[in-house]
Order: sequence, then structure tokens, then C-alpha cells
Amino acid sequence: MADSVSFPGVYVEETFSFGLSVQSGNTAVTAFIGDFPGVPAGGTRVYSWLDFTELAGADGNGDALKALGPVLKSYFLNGGGYCYLVSTAGSSLAEALEALDALRDVTILVAPGLWDQGAQAAGEWARALTGWAARNQAMAVLHTDRDHTADQAGTAVDAWNLDETARGYAAVYVPWLSQSGDDGPIVPSGAVAGAWSAVDGERGVWKAPANIVVRGIVGPLHQATDADQGAHRNLNFIRTFTGMGTLIWGARTLSETEQWRYIPFRRLANTVERDIHQALRPVVFEPNTQPTWERVRAAVDTYLHGLWRQGAVQGNTAQEAYFVQVGKGVTMTEADVAAGRLIVKVGIAALRPAEFSVLQFTQELGRA
Repeated sequence: MADSVSFPGVYVEETFSFGLSVQSGNTAVTAFIGDFPGVPAGGTRVYSWLDFTELAGADGNGDALKALGPVLKSYFLNGGGYCYLVSTAGSSLAEALEALDALRDVTILVAPGLWDQGAQAAGEWARALTGWAARNQAMAVLHTDRDHTADQAGTAVDAWNLDETARGYAAVYVPWLSQSGDDGPIVPSGAVAGAWSAVDGERGVWKAPANIVVRGIVGPLHQATDADQGAHRNLNFIRTFTGMGTLIWGARTLSETEQWRYIPFRRLANTVERDIHQALRPVVFEPNTQPTWERVRAAVDTYLHGLWRQGAVQGNTAQEAYFVQVGKGVTMTEADVAAGRLIVKVGIAALRPAEFSVLQFTQELGRA
């Protein structure tokens, strides 16, 4: 307010302070992709098994129920939350993946019919799905063919020829699952995606989704052994153990790099990237100056401190668990500042204290 006024009255001084916070988004939103007759173009959201049966009932001949019903039922039985159905009926896989771009909250991809058109098509789909996942901080939950042994499954996955970056965004589960009665076996990826959702809700995305009982099935179609698992460490097996039931036994991606070998760390990094990217969007209208950098640093620090308090990152102190860096001479050069490039570096210690994996974020400022 001005130091003095020339007449009496009530005066209100309004000051503006740019506020910024990093909010935690959904970590386990699954998109089922495939040839699903009756599913609207562009995809549709499904909240429950009942919701899906109503959608399938609206299809005149029940083709959607036949194509997807058992897998989606397994998904919801094992703890899955709302999901999307994205159909390639009348379109291509590339067009279906473009439709996913508009949904924005998808973090898990499942293709129940991955092997319907044979090994070559399965490889093409696997490369497309993992490529989309890598670009969008998501994960592709994949499976091998129905009758594959452990050795055949390993050979089939190698034949996909995924590059090393994409391999970190893919997890493969074997074998298929037997259902009760006369119903045929189903792919494991639906149940696995549901279990991921349940673990995220109960413990957090940083908890390994393993040693979890698979509900609603009789057991795996083929029984794997310790030798099978030892020979194919990048495959996640579903196994039956005496007195324990049928369990998801493994939590690895296809990556050979230690940093990205484990599903919980890859998914935690994905989550941190998505949440911080989302928070930085409004900053585009701010000047690339010290006050903006400090607000960004404080917001990201508060967010990571909350993750540390929940046990998501490792360390007896916050300094051992994470760091946030932003500023001229720290993450940005004079040229970066002049060009309106805000660069933030974040380190998280997901595996061991003080061993940081570094994520870098770049946001263009002052473009309004």
C-alpha cells in the first residue's frame, strides 16, 4: 500500500505471488489395445466389470465380450481400477496409439491379442507399444505365445529386437493362465496390470509387484521351475507354490542395465517425470529469473521430500535420498537463460542411498 493517502477510507492492497506445487498423478491407468468390435473410435473409459458388460451388451452380437471379457474380468478381479479400451477395428495400431495421446493419463499398455496374427506381427506390436511407452513415461505389459516353453519364450522376446531404451519400458509375463470349467486359457497381462494397480494403491508405485496371489484362475498353463527362472531372468513367471497358491514371481523389465532392470524403479522414475512435467507447464508464462527458479526448486523439493517420507527413495536423510538443482551456473548457462530455457536436474536414490539416477527437465519460458 502507498505510504500515505489523501483521504480516509478502507484500502486493500492486492499482491500477486506465483504459486507452484507438484501433485501426484495416477500411476496405474491401463489401456487395453486390440481388435474390439463395438468399442468407440478414440477409445472409451471403463470403470468396472459391470460397466464393461453393459458396454458389451450394447454391441449387438457380444463380440466385444468374446474378444476381451475374460482378460478384463481378470484385470478387475486382481485389483484393477478404471481403464481404457482402444480398438484397432477399422483402423491401424498407429492410429490407436495416436488416440492414446489424447487420453494423457495412461501409464500401462496391454495388448491381449498380441500373438493373434503370429510371431512377426507380435514383434511389430511389441516394438510399437514399447516405443509409445518410452515416449510417454508408461510401461508395456507383454506376454509370449500360449504354448511357449520358457526357452521358446526367451527366444521369442529376443526376436522382437527391442532397443535398449525401449527394453526398460517393457515387462514380459509367462505363461498363460488356466481358467475353471470349459473356458480356454487367457493371457496373463490383464491380471498382472490389475495387480500393479492394487499394489500402487496399497503400498505405492515403488513397491515391487511380485509375490502376489493371482485371483480368479486355476493356475498357470505350464509350470515353470527354478531352473527356468534362473535361465531367463528378464522374464517374469507366474508360478504355483505348495501352500501359497499361484503367484506373480518376478518384477523385472527387459533392460540389461542395472538402473532400469527393476519394474518399481522404472515406474517410480516414470511417475516423477510425469508429475514434474505436468507441474512445470504453467511456468511457461514466467520470466527465467531467480525468483522463478526458487519457486520451482521449492515445489520439486517438497514433492520429493514427500516421496522420501513414504519410503519411495532410499536414505537416512533427505540429502541421501534426492536432490534438486536449478540455476544459472548450476544447470543453465547464460545462453540458456537468455533463450528462455529453464533446466532442472533431479536425482533420486531408488536403489541405494546417495546413488542417484538423474532426470533432467527442460521448459521454455517467457513465450507468452
